[in-house]
Amino acid sequence: QVPQQPRALFHSGDALSNRIARIMGREDTMASTGFVPARICWITYVLAAASVALCFTAPPCEDPWRVGLLAICVATCVVYVFSFAYSNTSIYDPAWCLLPIFVAVGWMLTAKSSPSPRGWYALGLFVAWFLRYSLWWPWDGWTVGLRTEDWRYIDLAEKIGGVGRLYWLLSLTSLHLTPSLLVFFGLGPLQRLWTSGASGAPPLGALDAVAAAVSMAAMLANGAADTQLWRFRQRAAHPGAAQHLETEHCAKTCRQGLWAYSRHPNYCCEATFWLGIAICALAGDTEGAVPMRWAWGGSVVMFMFFRVSASLMDARSLKHRKGFAKVMQEVPALLPVPMALDRLLDKILVPGYR
Repeated sequence: QVPQQPRALFHSGDALSNRIARIMGREDTMASTGFVPARICWITYVLAAASVALCFTAPPCEDPWRVGLLAICVATCVVYVFSFAYSNTSIYDPAWCLLPIFVAVGWMLTAKSSPSPRGWYALGLFVAWFLRYSLWWPWDGWTVGLRTEDWRYIDLAEKIGGVGRLYWLLSLTSLHLTPSLLVFFGLGPLQRLWTSGASGAPPLGALDAVAAAVSMAAMLANGAADTQLWRFRQRAAHPGAAQHLETEHCAKTCRQGLWAYSRHPNYCCEATFWLGIAICALAGDTEGAVPMRWAWGGSVVMFMFFRVSASLMDARSLKHRKGFAKVMQEVPALLPVPMALDRLLDKILVPGYR
C-alpha cells in the first residue's frame, strides 16, 4: 500500500492495467527527473542483453557462477549509464525481472547439453514472473517513454539533500547493483541445473510440482492482492473523484481480502516466489552439490529484504494515514507470525514507531 499520490503524471492511456501503477501511487517526479524516450529504453535493454551475451561468449574464467555474477553486474552498469545520462533512475525498474532471464539463458546456451525439462520449467517460471509484471504494471518505457520515477528514489534524494554526486553514487550501489545482486543470489542455486543440461539430470518428481505450485501460486496471489487494493481505492475515493484517481490521495487503509492477513501481501507473495525457486533448485540437486545455506540463502534474504521494504512503506503510511498505527498493532507486515514478534520487528525497523 502506498498512500501518497503523484504530483505530476504522464498519462499513457485509459486502459485499466495501464493506470493501476499510478492509481496506487508508485510514480512521482522531482525537478531533476528527465524524460527518457522509448527508443532509449529499448536501446538500454538491448545493450544490457548484449553485455550479458558478451560475458558468456568470452568468459574471463571457467566458473559459470562467476561468469553469471559478472554478467548481471555489467548489465546493471549498462543500465546505470543510461539512468545517469537521462537523470532518471526508473530506467532500472524492469531490470529486476529481465536481468535474471538474460543470465539464465546465458547459462542454458553455454551448457554441455540441451536443457533438461526442469531447466525449461524453471526458465518458464521467470518468464511468467516477468510477464505478470509487464501485464499488470505496464512500463511506459517500452511505449511512450519515462517522465516519472519510483517514489522511493525521490524519497532517497530528499533525505540526502538533493540529486548530486552522493545521490548518483547511492543510485549505483543501492538502487541498481543491490537489487541485481539480490535477484542473482536468488537465481544462483539454479546455475548447476542450467549449466549441466539434460545429461544426468534427475527425472521430474513431486518436489518439482511443489516448486512450480509455490511460485505460480505466489504470482497469482500477487495479482489478486493488486486487484483487491485497486478496487478498494476506487471505492474509497470521494464522490466525483473517479476521473482523478491517478492523482487522488487515499487516506484509508485496505483491510479486505489478502490485506486482512498481511499489511503487504504483494511483498509477501514476491518473497514466496523465490521460495519456489529454492525448492526447484533442491529438486534438481539430488547429489547435494549445492550447500544448503547457499540453496536456501537467496530466498531467506528475499524475505528479509521485503520485510525491510515493508517497514519503509509503513513509515510512510504512518505519516499520511490516520489510524495506521492501529493497523500495525493488528495485522502482521508480511507473514502471519505472532503479533508480538511482528511488533518487535516494527520497533526496530520503523523509525519513531512505539
